[in-house]
Amino acid sequence: MTNVINSIFFALILVLITLPFVSSTTISMGDVYIEPGAISTTPIIIENVSHVGTIDITLFYNSSLVRISDASDSEFDFMHPVINNSAGYTRIGGMAYGDGLSGNVQLADLEFEAVGSADVTCSLCININEIKVADATETTIPANVQNSSISIINPPQSPGSLSSTVGCHWINWTWIDGNNNDMVEVLINDTWVMNSTMQYYNCTVFPHTVHIISLRGYNSDLGKYSSYVNQTVSIPNFAPAASASSMHLHNNIGSVYECKTLLDGSASSDPDGNLTHYQWDFGDETSGTDEVVEHIYTSCTWNATFYEPFIVNLEVGDDLDPQIYDGVTISVNVYIAGDTNADGKVNILDATLVGVEWGETCTDYWAGNENGDRADLNNDCKVNILDAVIIGACWGHTA
Repeated sequence: MTNVINSIFFALILVLITLPFVSSTTISMGDVYIEPGAISTTPIIIENVSHVGTIDITLFYNSSLVRISDASDSEFDFMHPVINNSAGYTRIGGMAYGDGLSGNVQLADLEFEAVGSADVTCSLCININEIKVADATETTIPANVQNSSISIINPPQSPGSLSSTVGCHWINWTWIDGNNNDMVEVLINDTWVMNSTMQYYNCTVFPHTVHIISLRGYNSDLGKYSSYVNQTVSIPNFAPAASASSMHLHNNIGSVYECKTLLDGSASSDPDGNLTHYQWDFGDETSGTDEVVEHIYTSCTWNATFYEPFIVNLEVGDDLDPQIYDGVTISVNVYIAGDTNADGKVNILDATLVGVEWGETCTDYWAGNENGDRADLNNDCKVNILDAVIIGACWGHTA
């Protein structure tokens, strides 16, 4: 007995496994998005149907917002719509001959006209009056409906308040999104670069070039773009920047004992090109023209209290426009030879400072060691016997 029951059970399982899967028939239409006063076409589809021969449905809608102006393009051999916009419904019947239609079958393309204002939505409700197979039995086909909606929305607007800031190698654009935009399409010089959900775009550019940005909004529901808004940006010529420094903060008159004041303009730059010239004014009615110059001062200015520095000026020129230049001034201290402490006298105090700093050296600058700079009387970056000789030779001199 048990074997019989097991045999029946397995037979039932086999039957269930081998039965074909039948999908339910559904009558549906997608959501509709339409601009005020515009016309949009969308299909009504009978999904997963087998051998349908007769169909009769009614579609209900709010006729104060939308109306149906036409129904066409049916796969049925005969299709007839009864459009009653006054009552807010359209009834559609169709007949297919022979074995009927199977699969996903288009009942009709419905042409909607938006008569309401923007920002409103109404339901599109399908009621099945009849759906039967195409044979003598005219068996009713079980079917569901998938209702949808129609929304009236304004078209996308072009982005507004487009503005830009520029550098010699970059442009930053900003804008304000237009209404009803899901994204903004960005083109640079007529070439697509991105679809942006942000309200800015930054890019790098070459100096002295011209670039055109073009923007338009896009609404995915309507599948529509706005008109373009454009802006042309020319990268201007940027002025050079002068920078000067004295490699030794404390210098001595070098007319007897050589003391070269080293002036450095190498930190000067032109952000979008090259410098055409370096013009130095040493403040003592002499000049120089190199990036780094050496100058020997033959005098100093003592005002009975302190030494007045020389005012040195550096001017650098632009390679694109010779009328564009930049200048900078620095102060250069110059003392009488041997005066390490700048008190206007060469005496034991100056010798003491050299003794304290004896053996100190520097590479290019006495950065962080001002006393070493003062004690280096000949600017050779060494405090040694040569500096002591200068003090001895100038002992007792006053400014």
